[in-house]
Amino acid sequence: MHLLLFSGFLGSGKTTAVIRLAKAAAASGRKAAFLVNEIGEIGIDNQLMRQLGLNVWELVAGCICCTLSGDLIETLEKLDTEYAPDLVIVEASGVADPEAVLAMLPHYHGRPLSSVRTATLVDPLRLPMLMEVLTPLITSQIEHADVAIVSKADLATEDEIAFSRKTIGTINPRASVLVAGAEGTHDDVASRLLPWPI
Repeated sequence: MHLLLFSGFLGSGKTTAVIRLAKAAAASGRKAAFLVNEIGEIGIDNQLMRQLGLNVWELVAGCICCTLSGDLIETLEKLDTEYAPDLVIVEASGVADPEAVLAMLPHYHGRPLSSVRTATLVDPLRLPMLMEVLTPLITSQIEHADVAIVSKADLATEDEIAFSRKTIGTINPRASVLVAGAEGTHDDVASRLLPWPI
């Protein structure tokens, strides 16, 4: 079972990216499950994904990196036992610290994880402001990413995209950087994130 953790601040485009990834996974004939972490009582992302026919498991009313840490491990083990997916995509809430989520994984005792990868969505339209007011959170999300995706490229200026690339490179030079939003970029993102060829 492969694990892919998606982070990114609220409104960065995580749900859109996960849905596109889900379609690519389904098209490849593999079994994928989606674990959505909602802070509110009503899971809007969960409802949307279920309407699209995706296998969604939900953690609500808390953040998986703190109050729901035990629930995350329990849910992963239940997923493994009851569904045996090839891939679990965890869409963390916008305020989740990926370092804290990754620190929980040694407590998982299901089938060994074949791979654990992290991806973060970076919103070029708001990155300067977010870096000013939420520096530790945004820095941690970028710092722990294997892949950093600059979203909304179809709405951003060249300068905003360049600033995002420079910020990512400064914080985490080892991360692969993808730019998404322009026509034809979504298949490239899916091909870089899925653990099998598409």
